[in-house]
Amino acid sequence: MPEADDIPAVEDSKSKKPSINILGLLISVVVAAVVSGGVTFVLVRFVLGTNDPGTGQQTATPTAPIEIRVRFIVEGSNKTFMLKGGKSVVVVDMLSFTVGSDGCREAIATRNDQILSSLQDLFIQKETVEMSSPAGLDLIKRQIRDLVNRVTGYIGDKAKFGVIEVFTYIKAIASVQ
Repeated sequence: MPEADDIPAVEDSKSKKPSINILGLLISVVVAAVVSGGVTFVLVRFVLGTNDPGTGQQTATPTAPIEIRVRFIVEGSNKTFMLKGGKSVVVVDMLSFTVGSDGCREAIATRNDQILSSLQDLFIQKETVEMSSPAGLDLIKRQIRDLVNRVTGYIGDKAKFGVIEVFTYIKAIASVQ
């Protein structure tokens, strides 16, 4: 009989070991699932920037145009334009624009020759006196803005996406007699 008592004791110990391993495996799987779910939530929420409607955060939609700086006449290139009467010239050392869209920036780059020609037509209508006063320089800047917007097609409702501001440095106004 002692042999019969030993056999059930061995079987009981073997049957308990697998249940402990199954319980440990089950706990490991649950912990791994919770951790992976948490990591996925964090990645989706913060890294990808998706917002739940109930959080109170709103994604910013651009209602105002962006501002991009475009250098048309690079500083130091000294472009010369003839003034009215052909006896004076204006030397423009730098001309740049703030534009409201990438499309306008690209249009300025592709229509460079048309803009230069239009600038020449604008300056040939000006006299030295007009170029020498602050009011005259403000007028020139507005006229250049309107001219570039007209050439690039940013007029009317699209004007806010065209040239917004003009920056210029006039180096000299000289007589060419």
